[in-house]
Amino acid sequence: MVTPGTTSQAQTPLKKQMVALLRDSFTVSERRACRVPGFSRTTHRRNSPKREKDQQLVERLRMLARERPRFGYRRIHLMLGREGETVNHKRVYRIYRAEGLAVRKKERRKLSVGERQQKPQVSAPNQRWSLDFMADQLASGQWFRVLNVVDDFTRECLVMHVGTSITGHDVVRSLEAVVRFRGAPQAITTDNGPEFAGKALDLWTHARGITHTFIRPGKPVENAYIESFNGRVRDECLNIHWFQSLDQARLILTAWRQDYNDVRPHTSLGGRTPNEFARLEQAG
Repeated sequence: MVTPGTTSQAQTPLKKQMVALLRDSFTVSERRACRVPGFSRTTHRRNSPKREKDQQLVERLRMLARERPRFGYRRIHLMLGREGETVNHKRVYRIYRAEGLAVRKKERRKLSVGERQQKPQVSAPNQRWSLDFMADQLASGQWFRVLNVVDDFTRECLVMHVGTSITGHDVVRSLEAVVRFRGAPQAITTDNGPEFAGKALDLWTHARGITHTFIRPGKPVENAYIESFNGRVRDECLNIHWFQSLDQARLILTAWRQDYNDVRPHTSLGGRTPNEFARLEQAG
């Protein structure tokens, strides 16, 4: 007999034993053996392989959402595909919504017609690199800066240089380090900040035969690739870490850059990572 007051979880084995006893004693079906004492058939049945697989998918979605809290369902679906999981994106969306994993959307500033200017499209690596600075604070309140450099075609993050003070000479050294193993870009795009408009970068681009294009003041949308990248850095890294030191900031940003280049799928690259896309382009 099922004891009143016991928990549902504790009662389940007893219910299964009672159903088995009824079936053996009276040679009745599972349905009837469950109906007589008023038990649900789902109590007696074991989880089906499909149900167990569904639960595994739910758990993996939860884990990915915890690991990457700013990823939407589309990018999580891409991550599952990269892990070898074949699942329809609509199913991922249904589970994603049901589990309350949806990322709160940010309102995007509407652009006027005059701001919707497109730069010439790039069609190969090293045709154009985009550069920009970001700023953030340590736990002590000290400000630091991050120099970001992105290849506009492959979306590779080539540089994330962290420092409390970054000069034009630091910019040149960072770029030259990349050029040594990758080759020089045909062009770079920056704003008119003193580190970019100064003599050091001007001499370097002239010596390397690189075209240096400046965006108009107050028009960051003209450097859309790096602005989009900066938004991801802010949303997925800077906003969720409280850096105790500059060294810690460097370590975390270096790890984030590696994940961005090697693990994080990009919808604009057909679900590939930047490094995968670059290797495919190089292979022809």
